[in-house]
Amino acid sequence: MSISAMVLDAQDEFEEKFFIPVAAESFFNKCWEPAIEELGLKWTRVFHVGIDLVKEDFPFVLEELLEIKEWAKKKLPEEDKRKVIERIALIETEVPKVFTHRDGIVIFIG
Repeated sequence: MSISAMVLDAQDEFEEKFFIPVAAESFFNKCWEPAIEELGLKWTRVFHVGIDLVKEDFPFVLEELLEIKEWAKKKLPEEDKRKVIERIALIETEVPKVFTHRDGIVIFIG
């Protein structure tokens, strides 16, 4: 299993093609979960079961992702740190593009 981000109820080719691999479940458990637990995060805590993300909630999720990125820089081995930071960077840059594509869009992360 893996955790990824995709558009729910995609209405065109752009939305259908939107896909961000966040982490394999084992990698999420190994590298993301410790950060989420240590930092006491709530939004990213439910990534493994799934979350429907709307535009208004994205700043809160992004704030947590930036906390995870800083945590990873200090706590993870180089290769794991690189993977976490790369995936967070994808979310940071690509999700805002989707939210400006049309009103009411929902991104599922899980």
